[in-house]
Amino acid sequence: MKKLYFFTLTFLFFVSHADEGDIVVSKIVNSKEYSIDQNSYCRDRTPIDNLNWSEEFEEESLSKSTWKYAVSNGFVDRGEYISGWGNGELQYYTKPSRKKTKTNTSKNLLIEDGLLKIQPTRKKNGLYKGFKFTSARIDTKNLKDFTYPSRITICFKVPAGIGFWPAFWLMPNEEIIWPQGGEIDIMENRGRISNVASSALHFGQKFDDKSTLVGEVLIPRTVRFQDKFHSISLEWKENEIKFYLDKEKDPYFVVDKTHPEFTKFPYPFNKKYYMIINTAVGGKYDDYLVDKEAFCSNEDCTNKENPDNHRFLIDWIEYEQLD
Repeated sequence: MKKLYFFTLTFLFFVSHADEGDIVVSKIVNSKEYSIDQNSYCRDRTPIDNLNWSEEFEEESLSKSTWKYAVSNGFVDRGEYISGWGNGELQYYTKPSRKKTKTNTSKNLLIEDGLLKIQPTRKKNGLYKGFKFTSARIDTKNLKDFTYPSRITICFKVPAGIGFWPAFWLMPNEEIIWPQGGEIDIMENRGRISNVASSALHFGQKFDDKSTLVGEVLIPRTVRFQDKFHSISLEWKENEIKFYLDKEKDPYFVVDKTHPEFTKFPYPFNKKYYMIINTAVGGKYDDYLVDKEAFCSNEDCTNKENPDNHRFLIDWIEYEQLD
């Protein structure tokens, strides 16, 4: 089955990569807000009384009651270890060292200036547990869950360079063979492509018998995801999912239970999920491309003039249950 693309414009000059069989919808957003130069174009904050939960990253430490670290380069599926997280990823995810246990941060994850920062690092000499790259992945599994009807929003800026793969996504609480329980990717970005972010839904019976629906949003290069903070919101109802960029009133990607792909597989997105934040290195998301010079070479990123340009930055996350 070939990749299918549906564009919402009469003229579009853009090259994308997707897995064979993915169904991709692309939309260009050129908000009036973008004509005004500012550091953040994220949507307005929700009144605190309406929020069920938010993460502001105002403290120096990462909450142990909400977040825990994933460690390794893969996972165990039905007794078999799957390296590279099933995607050919090159990083080894680390956890806090003893000296950083108090703040629950690590050499690849820090909190400063009110921002969560995930910094993939390339070892200049030698390997770490057999890997050239390290990074961080945190999740709320068994600590905090999320469900519909709700709105989940992230305000973020992505790292610049070939090989960065930042992501903010949801997986089902229940232990179930992937992708039978579904997967909701709220935001992903290829570090090579500065003005495109994507959202996706994965579902099906097994790894080689599934469907993937992808919504890509394209913005002007003057306000690239690498240079400015932007927000993506998931509006999640029992039988419908919408994704919004910044303050836009119209979604760039909509999927509901009547989509033809749900005649092939059951609609799974009506259960409790947990949240994941990570930055992978390489992998099939961008044809396994990596520019090793784009990465920090040590914990302090002394080889880069502006280290934050090479980190996944998150300003805030909101969770609001809707009527």
